[in-house]
Amino acid sequence: MEAVLPRSTGLLDVITEDHAVVVCGAGVGGSTLVYGGVLAQPRPEAFHRIFPAGPDFELLDRVHYPRARRRLGGALLPADLLDHKPYRAHRLWDQAVHASGLPAETICSSFDFDAVRDELRGDRPAAAVIGQYHFTGCNSGAKISVDRTYLARAEATGRTSLRPLHKVTGLSADRSGRYRVLTEHLGEDGKVRERVAFSCDRLVLAAGVHTPQLLLAARETGGLTRLHPSVGDGWSANGDHITVLRTARLPVGTPQGGPSSSMVHNAAGTVGVMHSPVPLPLGGRDFMCLGMGIPERHGKWLWTSDGRIRLEWDAHYDAGTQRQVEELTQKVARHLPDATEIALPEFPPLVAHPVGGTWLGRATDPYGRLHDHPGLYCLDSALMPGSTGAVNPALTIAAVVEYCLDHITSDFVDDTL
Repeated sequence: MEAVLPRSTGLLDVITEDHAVVVCGAGVGGSTLVYGGVLAQPRPEAFHRIFPAGPDFELLDRVHYPRARRRLGGALLPADLLDHKPYRAHRLWDQAVHASGLPAETICSSFDFDAVRDELRGDRPAAAVIGQYHFTGCNSGAKISVDRTYLARAEATGRTSLRPLHKVTGLSADRSGRYRVLTEHLGEDGKVRERVAFSCDRLVLAAGVHTPQLLLAARETGGLTRLHPSVGDGWSANGDHITVLRTARLPVGTPQGGPSSSMVHNAAGTVGVMHSPVPLPLGGRDFMCLGMGIPERHGKWLWTSDGRIRLEWDAHYDAGTQRQVEELTQKVARHLPDATEIALPEFPPLVAHPVGGTWLGRATDPYGRLHDHPGLYCLDSALMPGSTGAVNPALTIAAVVEYCLDHITSDFVDDTL
């Protein structure tokens, strides 16, 4: 399946496969440019189910989740925002969640809520308050993406430089063990200006959905031959499932502001659902409910006989999880006035939370070091075992990476690796 899209550089990377369309961020700041900013933490039961051999949840809960929230700029949605018209849907959703009696939480998000207030006053361009903060980015500056947090702090050390518009096309290691990274330097029109190669003793991969693809290609073409056989396996869409509810209690044509306000869970914590505000024409009277669970089956990236990489995955792999999400959504919907479910057309699912393909503790050691390749690391969403425990992935990815960094930082000051 080929996507009919103009080629350019910028915000969004779209990967079309036979049974899915995968989207991720493509600018400096990665997918934090185009995600919803939700920093939800999984319940202990869900975390132990996806990471039965560790990391230790109690340690992450005490040290790494709080550190990641702080460094990502996390904050709770202030109650005063709910008094404004763009947040009427939030009020109805929160009331229904409370009435359901189900376990729930107020969502922590990476947003500058003073900037959101500026939008409401007209002092900044309207973005978050009209639901334009996902795939379009957030043009008011209200969303705090990692180019303003982690990357900004790294650059401030004077020891980090960024190279925008460089697309990695290949990885390999020479006989001495040094790594070689092949890139295409692109113009803003998406055309290749030049091809540039970099070499290094230590290489950290943080390319998200592209990490397992780069590693798989390197293994199969002889660039990194000793990579673990599981590289490419265990990929999933985080158990995501969307349900749309409609109620006449919301006025037609009224934008819904973001970010999300609350998330509801099942008793075991293995399914979560939240109202995810979206811009018109989808907003207005509709609640787009994003649910997440723990998939019972995973897909994989495969190397084909003609030298290409393709995704073997189908939405039916998540059928059981989808049923659980729909059941939980309906328990909230019973308390939304006059709510009815809107049937969605049949089309390949849009995967906004791609995770897995280089599992922590399987393709890597317990801290992200890739097996049999000293100085090669994976520190991104590919480490996740096909799920982040029935919540949005960003916070758990960051917390697990913080945990890994506590163990591998010494590698970068020890010449013996």
